[in-house]
Amino acid sequence: MPGALPSTSASDVLDRLRAGFDALTPELQRAAQWIAGHPSETGLWSMRQQARSAGVSAPTMVRLARALGFTGYATLRRPFQEALAGRPLEYGPRASALQAAPQARRIEQLAREIAASQIADVESVLALNSAEKLEAAVGAIASAKRVGFLGVRAPFGIAFQFRYAYNLIARNGVLFDGVGGTVHDQVDALGPGDVLIAISQSPYSTPTVDAVVAAGRRGVTVVALTDSALSPLARNAAHFLLFRADSISFFPSMIAPLALVELLVAWLAAKGGKTVLKRLAEVDARLAAQRAYWNHPPRNAVHRAPT
Repeated sequence: MPGALPSTSASDVLDRLRAGFDALTPELQRAAQWIAGHPSETGLWSMRQQARSAGVSAPTMVRLARALGFTGYATLRRPFQEALAGRPLEYGPRASALQAAPQARRIEQLAREIAASQIADVESVLALNSAEKLEAAVGAIASAKRVGFLGVRAPFGIAFQFRYAYNLIARNGVLFDGVGGTVHDQVDALGPGDVLIAISQSPYSTPTVDAVVAAGRRGVTVVALTDSALSPLARNAAHFLLFRADSISFFPSMIAPLALVELLVAWLAAKGGKTVLKRLAEVDARLAAQRAYWNHPPRNAVHRAPT
């Protein structure tokens, strides 16, 4: 891949990794997969630390950078440093300090650690996704005949929220909940002209990956929300948007994908014109008629005992 990389954004570097992945040697692929799955650490750790974590030699990282058109590894990692410079550093020393702190201070310190990690996760949405990629994904969703939403296990809540918010501005969204083991039957309803929004992070859900591959083969436009440009979702999607799912807890954080969903829904509404406004007026009227939300009764209202 001769020539210098024209853009210096982290998103463009990840795109370059994805585009050239199949042409790399197995060792370089291992290094590329590590970078794609650890964008924060790519900017924060030394090259030797990264190589050890990836299970390759330090010279391999240099060879990867040159294979992608960079003059050296420092040039490759600079966009990640610039994009994620605000991320908290290593968790281990802080966890040790937390355990050594007086009991009364532990919950407060833990809250600060988690808040700092969550802030960095949210910031990753803009750091890892260019405006062009966001616009392209929104354009695909806005022009679809039907839009399916799929998330299995932890991402199910994100898929549910996405479809719920989307349903306020459009009628053509459907949630694939997989009740009774019917994920593939549900996704099979989509075809050319439809969009499947699939959400997953490492470790990737097998039903989600299989559904993405099958949908793509049928001509469905797949929009993947995932944590790596080399994830099985991203590599089989027409559009993919990235988020960071890092957490100091035992469970991956869902803050970043939720922030990404809120951004997409807001932009879909902003670009939807009178059609969206008409749909929202209909929803408002229906919710009011159904008394969907509780209102405090007037002060002077007479309360009657049930009969």
